Amino acid sequence: MKLPVWIFSILMALIATLSPKMAQAENAPRHVVMISIDGLRPEIYLDPERVGVTVPNLVQLREQGTSAERMIPVFPSVTYPGHTTLVTGVYPARHGISNNFKSGAEWYLYSADIKAKTLWQAAREKGLTTAIVTWPASYGAEVNYLIPENLSFNVKDVPQLIRSGATPGLFEHLQSKSGPVEVASFEKAEAGEQLDQMTGQFAAEVLREYKPHLLLTHFLDADHRQHFSGPTSADANHAFELIDQQIGALRQAAQDAGILDATTFVIVGDHGFVSVHTSINVNGLLAATGYGKVTADGSFSSPGVIATPIGGAAAFYLERPDNTKLAARLSVSFRAEIQQRYAGLMEFVARDQLDQLGAFPGAVFALAAQEGYMFTAAPNATPLVPSGALKGMHGYLPVMPEMATGFIMSGAGVRNGLRVPLVRMLDVAPTVAALLEVELQGAAGLPIAGILESRGPDPGLGLGVKLGD
Repeated sequence: MKLPVWIFSILMALIATLSPKMAQAENAPRHVVMISIDGLRPEIYLDPERVGVTVPNLVQLREQGTSAERMIPVFPSVTYPGHTTLVTGVYPARHGISNNFKSGAEWYLYSADIKAKTLWQAAREKGLTTAIVTWPASYGAEVNYLIPENLSFNVKDVPQLIRSGATPGLFEHLQSKSGPVEVASFEKAEAGEQLDQMTGQFAAEVLREYKPHLLLTHFLDADHRQHFSGPTSADANHAFELIDQQIGALRQAAQDAGILDATTFVIVGDHGFVSVHTSINVNGLLAATGYGKVTADGSFSSPGVIATPIGGAAAFYLERPDNTKLAARLSVSFRAEIQQRYAGLMEFVARDQLDQLGAFPGAVFALAAQEGYMFTAAPNATPLVPSGALKGMHGYLPVMPEMATGFIMSGAGVRNGLRVPLVRMLDVAPTVAALLEVELQGAAGLPIAGILESRGPDPGLGLGVKLGD
């Protein structure tokens, strides 16, 4: 259809008037606030009434943006491997954080252990302002504003440990705004809620005062409560509700900072949860297959073999990785034991399968438990023991439906009111990189193109007409 000359002239004048403002808006960097809710199950925001939880901020972000019915995690589906995939777009075997712990109960604290490019590095290379307020493996991260995460057990002064790794003077400054910080050692029941309170207050102030283009923040108490009270417990629901309030405070901080219209909120989880009742003792399995025994002093010994349980998974390594004969014998023995006695309770995951999953580099094989069961390492040969204080667990294979976690992206640059069946955790970092227009070299994931709005003006201003004379 052709337009009359007088309408065409008006449209050209309008375009000339709007073009400088549009160009300025298009060229201005966006702000991305990525908020991780540890243990976020999709039903928390998809069907909160059925769950019995009140999360108005998550619901509003879901309605105003794009949400997923499930996000597929990595293996093992635990916190530190998952969070590092969320900021690198590669599998754990590639980024180097393949477990929560380096050894024993020593967490992966340092960003130097990450062997792939991170979102904060990509953003800083482009000159964008970056901030982290509580995020796994963040000590030493090269960001403008850093409050690192520390989940150490049996320590006296958690705030001091966090302060020691923070940007000089930042912890003290933020504490002067929020009041004294109290955080218990992570084995304590109250630790998660206290840490979340500090995280929420600090992150809101960083957003309000410094307006970073990329802010990463991690809330933990929902995971803490689901472990010890169960996934569907009142304690877990209460934790989700408190975190939702913290999200509301972050949204308000963006409003106060005058950047809300240019901000994208990315809500992610790291894994789902299942209820558990019984633990499978890896030492009992080693004893049953002839690769371990209880010693005279009451400890357990498995010469040459190292078993590493982590929730719904367990990996088996050799002290001498080049001992291929032992590796073959161990694999055959465990396959047979599982088929004969544990079929339906756990699954044998061979090395080639682990390679496909990008999991447990260097392990001979792994085991993956079924729902209701988890792995432990008790110092005896008893194969099955009660799960004790633990009522909920994760770490299982990503194909287990209950391991699906949550994903919402809402705000600038994102389609409104869209629900998608699934996204991959692998694709979150490339999608955030696309929003920020930064290069995340080496990522295995891909930007989720269908949920992003085009940044350029719509040809013909979306009028659906042909301009003519």
